Amino acid sequence: MRELSRTKVVTKIIPDVDKITPDVFLETFERIVKLKESIGIKAILDNPPDLFERAKLYGIKYGNNSWGWASNIWSRSAKNTVVIERDDELKYEHKLLMLRVLEHILAQGPLIKVDGYVGKPGTKVQMHATIYVDPQFPDLAHRWKQLAFPAPPDEEPDIRVFIIPHYLGNPNIPGTNNMLMVLRFPHYGFTIITTSSYQGEVKKAVLTHWIFHVYKKGCTGEHASLREFTVKTVNGEWERKVLAIWGLTGTGKSTHGLYVWTPKNSKKYIEKFGINPLDYVKDQVIRNDDIVAICEDRVYGSEKGCWTKTEDLTPDQEAMWKAAMSPFALHENTEFDENRNPCFEGKLFQYFGMPNRNSRSVIRLEDTGYFDGEIVSSGPLTTAVFLTPGYFTDYAWIKIVDPAIAAKALADGRTIGHPAQAKEVIGRVRYVARYAQPFTMGVTNTAHVVRFYEMLVKRIEEGNPVEVYMFNTTGRIVAKYEWVEKKLGNKTIVAPEPILVKDERGIPRPLGGTNPTIEETELFLLQAVRGAVEYEPHPVWGERVLVPKNVPGISGERLKQLKPTTYLNMEEFKALLKAQIEESKYWLDKNCPNLPEKIRNAMDFE
Repeated sequence: MRELSRTKVVTKIIPDVDKITPDVFLETFERIVKLKESIGIKAILDNPPDLFERAKLYGIKYGNNSWGWASNIWSRSAKNTVVIERDDELKYEHKLLMLRVLEHILAQGPLIKVDGYVGKPGTKVQMHATIYVDPQFPDLAHRWKQLAFPAPPDEEPDIRVFIIPHYLGNPNIPGTNNMLMVLRFPHYGFTIITTSSYQGEVKKAVLTHWIFHVYKKGCTGEHASLREFTVKTVNGEWERKVLAIWGLTGTGKSTHGLYVWTPKNSKKYIEKFGINPLDYVKDQVIRNDDIVAICEDRVYGSEKGCWTKTEDLTPDQEAMWKAAMSPFALHENTEFDENRNPCFEGKLFQYFGMPNRNSRSVIRLEDTGYFDGEIVSSGPLTTAVFLTPGYFTDYAWIKIVDPAIAAKALADGRTIGHPAQAKEVIGRVRYVARYAQPFTMGVTNTAHVVRFYEMLVKRIEEGNPVEVYMFNTTGRIVAKYEWVEKKLGNKTIVAPEPILVKDERGIPRPLGGTNPTIEETELFLLQAVRGAVEYEPHPVWGERVLVPKNVPGISGERLKQLKPTTYLNMEEFKALLKAQIEESKYWLDKNCPNLPEKIRNAMDFE
């Protein structure tokens, strides 16, 4: 009788593919765990204390005693990701992948379970995340654990992520030739990741849920870094600045978000600009690197550490360099030099025959030397910077006065493709709504944009406006281009495209033009928030957008070089800008449907 009973217990447990729903997936997962445990098979390694030791078996130990691992895919798989917003969107292919994940979990050894809070514990943005990781990838579990705050293992999580970085005979996304790898269910609180072992897939899965979580708390979830400092204004008063910097990967969000002025790098400012930044700034702190919640009262960081791109990192970027070279750093796809130390030059490792341009590191914020243990701002947002690199009509820096134009700039999320986004988009102009298109679910991008716009308007009405800037960091002023026909849906337009030529390393680069250095951009930022910059109206948008006319420390000749109107006559400038706006509206209608007309049309001109 005992043998018959056991046979009955271990009978088929996974339902047929047509019966699988999000609820059934979660229920079946729980049944698999209970079945294994009931007969003495370990199903879950619950927050194991030896994760690091397990991970070391697969890693590289560098000369400075830090560790690194390699992923099988070196960028996020946005085109292989599907978000299921409604039950009627669930297709056979989605169910098949869910079935294959359950089959693998049943057959595989114990999953590694790690619990953590995203958002500062005890605040309104706290979210409990539980990740379940295939036991062959302990490095993924260990590295995510370093980013999250500790959470009780026995507490019911707000969201769960199932990480199975294997090929499971994955189907294609219905109607496409793209393999289905990632499934997100915002309204059921879980994500499934397959195929890819890229750390960013894990991190962004959790943060995508957090963006939806903070929206429900009355905030907007933004792809932005957070830093604070106190500046001496032109009036001689000291003012605290809460600065958020938006940008897609590869545009300088971490470079500028983790930037601090120091006695060492100030020597370069004195030499180049005749200005010592430390005469005007004090009490600098780094709050967060990646995803933040913009609320009316504060800006809330998401993680206690950061996972940052270290491509081309140099000692001049002191805070980030110090943390990335710490023995506590956890690297990914990061090469080594002749001394076995981590190297960020992109000369040794390659990906699809091209030099590596997406080395990454999980770093401890305290290792920057400018982290005081607090990831929440000391007050409301004072300064917003959109990193919007472009090739044609962009100035190095502009100040956006009109909140509708600011909201449209955010909605556009215009950027230039980088290998960390996908190798197919390198060097191309892209529109990635809110710089966060792949990370937005549960509510539309439009909902976040409108809420941010309303915050800006309210602050203007209160007499305490948020200063909004747009920086052209990794673009060109002005690159060589050609007019081409571009098909946008059922419509064909004529638009500019940069002429890209591969450099000696095989990386596509634009021809011609200039762009500001990191130090020039940081000097402009410092002088702008001090109130020391003199502006003139934008040639098309007038007083709604301001162009720097005088920046203390930057010569008039250099400012002239950083203006597109130096190289373009007004007819050509307007034609390029009109084409940009026309293309942007196509992407707005796709990525930000039903955007209010006052925002959608904010950049229009005759």
